[in-house]
Amino acid sequence: MQTPTPQQLMQQFAQKVARTRAYRYTWEFQERDEPTGKLGAKQIYTLEFLQPHYRKMTIVQRDAFSNGAVLTHNPDLDTKVHARKGFIRRVYERNDPEVARFFETDLGYILKDLQRLFRGAKAEPVKSVQQGQRNGYQLVFAPPKDPVQRVSLTLERADLMPLRIEYADAKGTRSLRVYTEYAFPNLTKDDFTI
Repeated sequence: MQTPTPQQLMQQFAQKVARTRAYRYTWEFQERDEPTGKLGAKQIYTLEFLQPHYRKMTIVQRDAFSNGAVLTHNPDLDTKVHARKGFIRRVYERNDPEVARFFETDLGYILKDLQRLFRGAKAEPVKSVQQGQRNGYQLVFAPPKDPVQRVSLTLERADLMPLRIEYADAKGTRSLRVYTEYAFPNLTKDDFTI
């Protein structure tokens, strides 16, 4: 199989996102702590998503209060985000800062952000790489006129699912997502009960 060009790889990823009805993935997330300039503690999340807009996220590892919490959004039932951890239940408005990033975790959002940054970018040739035990394509590009100065995207070769996304600026890595597992379960609306 021939290595795709940067444009072909972005197009293939867009097609993958458009045709994937349901998915589940787990990722590790770190972002830079501005006072120290180093990446902060590793956070781990699992997302279940069903097109067009059903989502459930489990906070696997973040902090003692949040670990184990499950956030669910099912707009067929209401417009709010419902959170539960054991017997504790909370309801958030979509625009509440506590849950703002919840809507930035699905493939559609990630694709739109990458497309925005890729427009007019200077891209390196796509490379074949190993990410853990998986074979991937790595695309590195420099967005024009953006605080993000470098994006490194690694997609799994066979499924074109993200394996790693790193955003960097003049100070170094701003954020890093490493996708440790993913699946394509047969999710239904009933899996997103509140």
